[in-house]
Amino acid sequence: MSKGQENCNKVFFSLLISSYPGTAPQGNQGCTSWHYYVTMPMPASTFTIAVGSWTEMKPEICSPKDLAAERSLSPSETDSRYVGICGHVEYPCRFQNPSATTQEIIPHRVFAPLCLQGACRETLLHLIPLCLSAAYSVLGTHPFSRLDILIVPANFPSLGMASPHIIFLSQSVLTGTSHLCGTRLCHEIAHAWFGLAIGARDWTEEWLSEGFATHLEDVFWAAAQQLTPHEAQEQQELKACLRWLRLQDEVRNSPQEMQVLRPNKEKTGHVSDSGSSVIKHGLNPEKVFMQVHYIKGYFLLRFLAQRLGDETYFASLRKFVHTFHGQLILSQDFLQLLLENIPEEKRLELSVENIFRDWLESSGIPQPLQRERQAGAECGLARQVSAEVEKWIRVNRRPRKRKRREAEEVFEKLLPDQLVLLLEHLLEQKTLTARTLHSLEKTYHLPQQDAEVRHRWCELIVKHKYTKAYKDVERFLQEDQAMGVYLYGELMLGEDARQQQVARRCFELTKEQMDRSSAEVVAEMVL
Repeated sequence: MSKGQENCNKVFFSLLISSYPGTAPQGNQGCTSWHYYVTMPMPASTFTIAVGSWTEMKPEICSPKDLAAERSLSPSETDSRYVGICGHVEYPCRFQNPSATTQEIIPHRVFAPLCLQGACRETLLHLIPLCLSAAYSVLGTHPFSRLDILIVPANFPSLGMASPHIIFLSQSVLTGTSHLCGTRLCHEIAHAWFGLAIGARDWTEEWLSEGFATHLEDVFWAAAQQLTPHEAQEQQELKACLRWLRLQDEVRNSPQEMQVLRPNKEKTGHVSDSGSSVIKHGLNPEKVFMQVHYIKGYFLLRFLAQRLGDETYFASLRKFVHTFHGQLILSQDFLQLLLENIPEEKRLELSVENIFRDWLESSGIPQPLQRERQAGAECGLARQVSAEVEKWIRVNRRPRKRKRREAEEVFEKLLPDQLVLLLEHLLEQKTLTARTLHSLEKTYHLPQQDAEVRHRWCELIVKHKYTKAYKDVERFLQEDQAMGVYLYGELMLGEDARQQQVARRCFELTKEQMDRSSAEVVAEMVL
């Protein structure tokens, strides 16, 4: 960590509270009390307060679209088919407000520490109106009237978090190209609908929040980039390929009982006479680091969209949002609405009971997903990666001194997700030489790529004990703490004295600032 970045992280904790709409100060003998109020009901778990020193960011050169505090469509352009009586308790609802229903881009602000202003301008600012507009084009009315985005320091335990009116984004998303930043921003924007405006009545059904946000991040991001249908499909198929690998790895390395999306089955949503309920596995420390609710939920929604067709599926999704915003739901509320208006011939044996059995109440890989992945052909972007993998395998097999001159391999330029897939495949190789790893690093400029790419690069470094690049691992563990816990385990498991020294040194440097839950997990590994 450079001195500038170290100072950047420390300054977040100095005390400075900015005034937001919906807050009111009351002074008394040098002390100030701030009263925060909202006009809509919200679960206490979604309440968030940020205390620190940030600077509001504004684009240096703005298009008319960016300068506007909001962008609205004419009433004729909006989808008003589902406007009717809301099912929630009474509050000033944006779904009933004609001006809100035409608001394509809601007012938004960005706050960042001074040391990250340049990265924000380069990577984030121009994406926000594009992603908000994309979300509106898919789901319609934004549930909240404004959005603040806050860049949080390296010790924040995730890449992003959404609460009403505010999104926290890790500084890790600002490195590399805009791809990781854009996808993460789209994921958190999706939570405005799924997780905030619509919540799970039973907290064990996390997939109702995370599965939807993961599926919609791909849809929003494709729309924000204005991709053609073919380009969007290729990009989304590549994402599916990466998530399939991740799901397989998670299923192999996690307890079966924690792979179930609806663990309480028919008792889901039940409460005792006293009004209390039990969150299954809620205190298990492993659960924080698991992705199964994200990925299995994503694959279920992708499966439903493919079976029903995008037009039918997203029309049903918009109807669902209009019907259930402002309410807490169970899985069957979504599935019943989705299936109720679909003709029998289009259901293709889909039923709530079958979906519960195959997807939500069983561990492991769902059978429909197994069949799909076995039958499906690689998309074009994945095939390109496979060709590049073969080139690197040939390079790795070549002796240091070749007897005759051979043609040098020519490597194609790859997208960030393609780079992740390339490194995932190379991680399967038993041995990669230091010469090959050096060529990889130089060919793709790996230390300058986004955090997802650099994480795989660090895994390769650790697996093959590539000592020349240990500095990249140390930098990652200090500057990308939200993604570094797994690497501590890899460094310790190899029982290599130098790698264990790297892990212990980085932990000593970061443990005081590290998220407490993460610090406890890492401490068990390294101490």
